[in-house]
Amino acid sequence: MTDDDPTGRLLREVFPGTHVGDPAYLRWLYRDSPFGPVVETNVDDDAGRSAHYAVVPCTLDAPGGPVGAALSLNTAVHERARGGGMFTRIADETFALARAAGVRAVIGVANANSTPGFVRRLGFTLLGPLPATVLVPRPGRGGPAVRSAPADPTALERDADVAAVLAAGDPRGVHRAWTPATLAWRLGAPQARYVVHRAPGIVAVTTGERRQGVPVAVLLAVLTDHDLERREADAIVRSACRAHRAPIALHVGLNRRAGLRGVPLPERLRPSPLNLIFRWLDETQVAAPQLDRFEFLDFDAY
Repeated sequence: MTDDDPTGRLLREVFPGTHVGDPAYLRWLYRDSPFGPVVETNVDDDAGRSAHYAVVPCTLDAPGGPVGAALSLNTAVHERARGGGMFTRIADETFALARAAGVRAVIGVANANSTPGFVRRLGFTLLGPLPATVLVPRPGRGGPAVRSAPADPTALERDADVAAVLAAGDPRGVHRAWTPATLAWRLGAPQARYVVHRAPGIVAVTTGERRQGVPVAVLLAVLTDHDLERREADAIVRSACRAHRAPIALHVGLNRRAGLRGVPLPERLRPSPLNLIFRWLDETQVAAPQLDRFEFLDFDAY
């Protein structure tokens, strides 16, 4: 994609100051994904692209086997096209295309403003807000040795230990599936900087940011082949804070196996709740599943 791409121009107009309309990012997300190309609906008028909705294929691991799914990501309607049910129309068209392509479910994270539209007009189930937990590194030397290094997607893809952890998964629940190849692609996101933390049976991914001037280590994912003991979780938190020179860490999302213990992030520090939403496109399914893991790495937050 180039700067002349109409979707990129629309996204830059609707979401100024963000990366969502960056050509390199859209090329990586929409065209280069190993899960398959984007499923999208666009509306154009005399002034250019006026509306866009996209879902990006992914795979969910479930007790009954893999589920072809998609992430609900970029939604943009220019102010000149708003009203008249535009978003509902293009979403319904996109879901029809996705269903025809074999997508059985759509999962997403909606903010407070968009959640009612997804639930009331598009038939999504609100699974609830993703928990946000502040983690303070506990002093001590207990727990496994953790190796931390900047993410190297090429090396990661060839690593047998990483492959073993990813293959183990958790047979008890539903979560996004990662393989060495798909994780390498995810960690190759443009303009992103990740650190990978390794310990026996554990692969964690972090990044750093500043919140109100304070450096924070953000735990994007904790992938493991077993339920972590407290000492293992503490070692990962210490490693993350050390790597990003941060006094605290932040984890947002669900992770039954990680065993992360902290305090809830105060509401005043949350710009908007991150509401997890789900919809079956497979008409033979009714109830939304119970997800055991869904973290920042599983969508496009970083």
